[in-house]
Amino acid sequence: DLAAKAIQRASLELDEANAQAEDAWDFLRRVKGSKGRKKDVNHTKAHNQKIGSSRIETVPDECGDSFETDILSCREKAENNSSRPETKENTSLPSNKGYSQPQKNAPSPFKFPSQSDAPPIEESALVPIRQFKGHTSPVTQIAAVDQNRFISSSWDTTIRMWNADSGECIRTFRGHKDWVHAISVLDTERFLSGSDDRTVKLWNVDKEECIQTFRGHSSFVKALAPMDGNRFLSGSRDRTIKLFSVSSGECLQTFEGHMDVVSTIVALDSHHFASGSHDNNIKYWNDSSGKCLRTLVGHTGSIKTLAAVSGTEIVSGSDDKMIRLWDVSSGKCLREFGSKNSLVFSVTYICEGFFLSCGGNNIKLYHIPSGACVKSYETPRISLAVVRLDDERFITGSDQMLHLWKF
Repeated sequence: DLAAKAIQRASLELDEANAQAEDAWDFLRRVKGSKGRKKDVNHTKAHNQKIGSSRIETVPDECGDSFETDILSCREKAENNSSRPETKENTSLPSNKGYSQPQKNAPSPFKFPSQSDAPPIEESALVPIRQFKGHTSPVTQIAAVDQNRFISSSWDTTIRMWNADSGECIRTFRGHKDWVHAISVLDTERFLSGSDDRTVKLWNVDKEECIQTFRGHSSFVKALAPMDGNRFLSGSRDRTIKLFSVSSGECLQTFEGHMDVVSTIVALDSHHFASGSHDNNIKYWNDSSGKCLRTLVGHTGSIKTLAAVSGTEIVSGSDDKMIRLWDVSSGKCLREFGSKNSLVFSVTYICEGFFLSCGGNNIKLYHIPSGACVKSYETPRISLAVVRLDDERFITGSDQMLHLWKF
């Protein structure tokens, strides 16, 4: 029995190591259209041949050598796990991609005659106000704590808090044993992080020590969303969504229905939320009944990001390179944004009538009523995540750095 359990456990770890490697290579494939150069990949090719894999050989300049290091680390983990039954401790647990809390009644920093008017598109080479350096691997997500502080998560297993005005890294939060894919601010004093170590951790913004660890998921935690000050949702590679109580630390409800990785979650009110998955579908849920109220079908690629526009409307970004506006109560797609030639990594609601999207070297500002792209920026670095900081500024995350911009 012990041998069988060891083999089963090793098989699970091998599967997850391969999944991480696939995530890394998928990332490279998604950004290879950006400006890049051929790298010396003899070592990478030899390593891939050794473990029976054939992969792309172009690494964008923006990615840097750390990507090859991260990918090789994944492959080495898979190779090592396949040859030995003993594995790391099973720290199961729960855990947004590209999600930020909607700014209710936020004033618009953009001046147009009326919200229904379609403003002309403005293109410009965007120059960042400030750069933030500290992470040693790709930035996965960003969340604003207040109008001057924000946090970022990374493949380097850390979460960092930054001062937007000074550019200083105020604090580094360590405790996760694997890539950190999801972060979400619970209130003005606490935030959550979800990791490939299968755990969700609760932190105090003023302390570097973890307050509490939540366990329950059987695979990577990919998404987080607070329902209120005491409950939060986590989405996982195990295809489930879990509702946790902060005060008790217990899982209150498990939601099943997706057929692939749950990659993003957004709360619409204290009892309803939407989730996006690599099964190409978005589901609308009621937390009291635990039932899926509606499935939103239309995207032809994995759902990467969701953002709430109102209590009944959301925007979604997908690997099909389209952004869609949905009415979750009816399940109808109200509008499509994009031209099917730009990647979509992240979307965030800015204020009434506007949202930002980023992907590759593009940052786009959309006008929701008209469907028009108000501004299209070409950036020197690949933008992976975006979040509104205040009425005049927003933050983007790239390969290892973050940037502060003005609208």
